[in-house]
Amino acid sequence: MIYTIKNDKTEIKINSLGAEVRSVIHNGKQRAWQNETGEWSGCAILLFPFAGFNRLVYDGVDFGIQKHGFCRSEEFELTKAENDNITFVLKENERTKAVYPYNFEFFVKYALVENGYEVSYIIKNTSDREIPLACGGHESFALDKEVENYYVEFENDEKFDFLVHNAGGMLTGEKVSHGKGKILPLEKDFIDNSATVILGEINSRKATLKDKKTDEKVVEITFDGFSNLLLWHPHGSKMLCIEPWQCLPSYVDEIKEFKERKGVITLEKGERINFTRAIKY
Repeated sequence: MIYTIKNDKTEIKINSLGAEVRSVIHNGKQRAWQNETGEWSGCAILLFPFAGFNRLVYDGVDFGIQKHGFCRSEEFELTKAENDNITFVLKENERTKAVYPYNFEFFVKYALVENGYEVSYIIKNTSDREIPLACGGHESFALDKEVENYYVEFENDEKFDFLVHNAGGMLTGEKVSHGKGKILPLEKDFIDNSATVILGEINSRKATLKDKKTDEKVVEITFDGFSNLLLWHPHGSKMLCIEPWQCLPSYVDEIKEFKERKGVITLEKGERINFTRAIKY
């Protein structure tokens, strides 16, 4: 079911399937990519309890390689709905336990703020033991022009060392340097091949997509609690995904306990944790 929250500037539509944002109209303009190329079925999928391609080993049991978790295919339950905010929850079931053998409550709250919205992940451990987890975002942003007409500005200086992944989406251990600084131009040679640009352990917690010619802001994203940022652009589309992740994909042939992976958080029995990101236009 599609739900709507709105104020005088912004209207957001969220699908209870995946608790995923399907439309963002701000100042009369559609800001979420509407999938004109058909290359990708999502607009803003939620990444939980892991992000990317991960070999999932829990308590010595290998659950195989999964991508992005299970939220996109699960129906979320509505728990609260007001004009300017809405909250959904997903709890464990037979399908989730097939890849993640724990009990949990995963709440997702969308709240309108000035010139945009916040998305909060509130996770509670309802198991009788500790649980490992990692979250991520996968929002897509509609562009007026081809992607190479834009750049990403970071709040702090960064080394733009792209972590290389193979065709299966797993890290190879290689890096490719694209310089350093606060400005990352989106050059056609690396952004327009449908590969993912992976920036690991960055210093910034804010990134702004801007027009190269005018320096006009397209969107600003803040992501406290997320130390990795990924960029992805389907070939031929006028869009860019900007994705804050807590963990990264597994390395090729890496088999280790998920809780030991960098960026993975461990929640004790009954513990609750909250991560909030902001998206402003």
